Amino acid sequence: MSILSFRRHIRSSQRLAAILAVLVRHGFGHLVVRMRMQHFVRFRDKLSGRLPHDFTASEDTAALAARLADTLEDLGPTFIKLGQSLASRPDLLPPDFQHALRRLQDRVKPFPLEQVRETIERELKKPLDQLFKTFDEKPFACGSIAQAHYATTADGREVVVKVQRPGIDRLVADDVNLLRQLAGLIERHLPEYRLYRPEMLVDEFARTLKMELDFLNEASVTTRFAEEFAADPRIQIPTVDRNLSSRGVLTLQRLHGLTVSSDLDFSNTGIDRKLAARNLLDVFFRQFFELGVFHADPHPGNLLLQAPGNWGILDFGQIGRVDGEMRSKLAMCITATANREFELAIDILDDLMGLPDDIDRSRLKNDLANILDRYYGTPIRQINIARLFEEIVVLAREYKVILPRDFVLLGKSLATIGGVALMLDPDCAPVEIIRPKLSKMLAESLSPRRALHSMSTNLYHLAALIQHGPRTLRRLVRNITRGEMKIIFHHSGLENFIYELDRSTNRIAFSVITASIILGSAILMHAKVGPTVFASQISLLGLVGFLLAAFFGVWLILSIFRSGRL
Repeated sequence: MSILSFRRHIRSSQRLAAILAVLVRHGFGHLVVRMRMQHFVRFRDKLSGRLPHDFTASEDTAALAARLADTLEDLGPTFIKLGQSLASRPDLLPPDFQHALRRLQDRVKPFPLEQVRETIERELKKPLDQLFKTFDEKPFACGSIAQAHYATTADGREVVVKVQRPGIDRLVADDVNLLRQLAGLIERHLPEYRLYRPEMLVDEFARTLKMELDFLNEASVTTRFAEEFAADPRIQIPTVDRNLSSRGVLTLQRLHGLTVSSDLDFSNTGIDRKLAARNLLDVFFRQFFELGVFHADPHPGNLLLQAPGNWGILDFGQIGRVDGEMRSKLAMCITATANREFELAIDILDDLMGLPDDIDRSRLKNDLANILDRYYGTPIRQINIARLFEEIVVLAREYKVILPRDFVLLGKSLATIGGVALMLDPDCAPVEIIRPKLSKMLAESLSPRRALHSMSTNLYHLAALIQHGPRTLRRLVRNITRGEMKIIFHHSGLENFIYELDRSTNRIAFSVITASIILGSAILMHAKVGPTVFASQISLLGLVGFLLAAFFGVWLILSIFRSGRL
């Protein structure tokens, strides 16, 4: 092992011990024990009695969610970002957890101006005073990855400068590696969480985080959106200053406008609220169903309302993608649901995301019908998209369906935009705007051109199978005849039994050793084997043996009491 690898291993071990200490401190010690990680816990935490083997659900969901949020906050930027990511997954977590994790958005402390200056000057290779005429010392926004400052360039342009936290890339890399290990342990030892596919979720989180850490990626995405909407006067995307941007620093044009809120006074603003609502929906529906790439975090803070009804869109650090196949299936699913063809809708959902093998399709069909029956006879303009999406997501969570990340992001983005539009114009009908786009998508998916494209793709795969199939079959038969065929057997559900058996065996062995020490010490004491103490009456070796046996006995008793199983 090289010195660099050794140092990395030591740093990873120290970080793991710190993570486990925080979990134990916040009452999640039972998870540490069940993941077989108690050996990495500090000695004083082991003696604290916070490492129970079983968990008794005696507190309500809101209190448990608050403890989880506090835990992630104490673990630092990577885990805060993980909490923010989970807060956007209503298919995984119930509302209490989403609400608790959303507050992590506002709990990140800024880093000092000296570090901001050091990062900018290192990344852009020039002193800060030469790069910017003015630079606000206090950030106006602060996140777990970066913070943003207002500034003015040397030629007088107003800009926003995003600066990464110092050392965030190394910290994230170390934490993500540990998260992958913990996800593997969760899948192995915590079967009740296996349905959430923790390893897959960590992989998705790692990919997203890697993209967010590279500001050049955000710069490219922002430029792409700016080019796509360049001819649309209803939308303004900030331009990127490439000369003042790098992997760790991003400089963008500063946009001006109003942040939409329920108490915003629109008098004397020159804003047409109906026009603004219509433009917002139309612009985002174009992203969803035409471009195939969309802004995945359109909360009101990232939307600036401009007269008469135009919009400025900020922060393209989080985007979602919907390929042509997903768009077509989504259009067909919505159309089938609207026509009450629930069996077809469920089949499309199965193709789209993969339903569990043991799912009760008949019950799912009835529950889906019950949700839609609530809206039967409701005028289309009165249908609340956000509420409908929430009900469908709750249904998916009840049936243990893990939705694709981009599918959830699309639904969340659609629901958020629909809520902002209804805040501006309570009479607007998002469903009426989306209907013609869905019809167009459905017609394109069933067009002869699309069918010809699918046929040519399938013919390629068929030709490849015909070409390589016999060779693969021959190799398989040869391995079988040579006895080289391998069968991998994976047992499930025996981990706890093996662990308990191993722990019981260790305790028995420990007890035998302790008893042997007591017996040997008694013989030494009786024979008065030297050296002796206390007027040559007591064997020193026997006395040490008794003390050692007493220590081992107390340790064994404490471990039994901590396990909660006498």
